[in-house]
Amino acid sequence: MTEFVYPLTDVEKTRLRAGLEAAFTIPIIDDVEDFVWEALFHYVKDIPLPDPITQGRSKQLFDAIASDGRGWSLKTLVSRNFTVGSSFEFVIQRANIFQKAAQLGFPEGLNSSSDIANLGAALIRHWNEKHQRDCIAQNVTDPRIVILLKNRLRKRLAYVEFAYPILQEADYRWRWSREGGFGLQGWKDGQVHLKWYPSGTQLFQVFKMPENAYYFELEWQRATLSNFVENVIRTL
Repeated sequence: MTEFVYPLTDVEKTRLRAGLEAAFTIPIIDDVEDFVWEALFHYVKDIPLPDPITQGRSKQLFDAIASDGRGWSLKTLVSRNFTVGSSFEFVIQRANIFQKAAQLGFPEGLNSSSDIANLGAALIRHWNEKHQRDCIAQNVTDPRIVILLKNRLRKRLAYVEFAYPILQEADYRWRWSREGGFGLQGWKDGQVHLKWYPSGTQLFQVFKMPENAYYFELEWQRATLSNFVENVIRTL
């Protein structure tokens, strides 16, 4: 089953391009990521941006929230290849399922020799617990994930917005990436969608670039530092 992709409106595409071009021209910004990307995304969706200085920043799942219940987890990635069908992955959580085995439904404990179906089920439960907890805490009823992909020069980009529901245990089959156990892979519909490495407890989610992502190019030039500062001061 292919993840559902939400399209940008024409207005949102215009705002995305304008916001990115503005950000990349600013000489005191090294890239569009983290809070810079969060701020631009709020501009794209025309939703209020919390002030990180006076209101702080949350470590919860959703980086942007609309009043209608939509919530977005925001990611960026620099990649040489994000053509249709190419894959990319992100760490979504540290999942120490051995330590938390009992609360995940395995009172007898888990280790790297446990049945891989149980290990996979524990990973999904661990992730779903955070997903559901943060949805409730952040009043999100329509969870989504957005990825902005950029090439090295930040001139060729792609935007994709997926639905981001909880994971279903029954959808996945599990196997070790190599004999003897190294990384555990969660397979769904014939493709790897999840990866977990016991040594670092990192859980990765794998995505594939869809045909209906928004692919676009930008033209921008860095402003000089003195001109940028002087222009900002003049507008204050």
